[in-house]
Amino acid sequence: MAIEPLPPPTWRHSRIQSYRGPFGFIYKLFRPTKSPQFLPDTAAASFYRIYEFFVINDTISLRNELEYFCCRHPEWAVSDLPDPIAGSGPKSDFHARVRYAVLAVLTTEMCDAFNYRIDLGLPRDAPPIIQGEEWDELKARPKVHEQPPEWAKRRLEQPPLARKVVFRDPQGQVLEDDSKYVSKKFKKMNIIVEGPHIYFI
Repeated sequence: MAIEPLPPPTWRHSRIQSYRGPFGFIYKLFRPTKSPQFLPDTAAASFYRIYEFFVINDTISLRNELEYFCCRHPEWAVSDLPDPIAGSGPKSDFHARVRYAVLAVLTTEMCDAFNYRIDLGLPRDAPPIIQGEEWDELKARPKVHEQPPEWAKRRLEQPPLARKVVFRDPQGQVLEDDSKYVSKKFKKMNIIVEGPHIYFI
């Protein structure tokens, strides 16, 4: 089902109200705040937007939000993201367990995306335009890599989901378990989904 994006001025806020797909349950407890724009943004709100855009397969918005988290707010450490278990419903709720597993894996995807830039010599607070000797200064800095939060590490060390969860690809097709497009990280959690496009410069 095609999703018509809302006007650009609102892209930093939730678009989920326009989505009525089969995975409605998976994000219903994680809508980002609808506070007025003059209130400060938070790392958790941005993280949940990343989660939303991943679930509805909005690649452009996902990449935009990753870049926003990484570059506009270098003070937001991935390892400091709060444990969402308090808002995820009863532990016995399978939908809550799916949401929690997806969120845990996404923190590792964020680290991969941000650390890729860092390994290239682009720290999170690097200016958008780099000239001349600025490159040498940036490359000389110690590389400070991002790490997943402890709650995510704990979840990823636990057994996968009891039942397999399958996300359709952008064409609406169900991926085979052994497809080269299936994310290995999510597959370990018994979630079959195409690997997200997370890298940017």
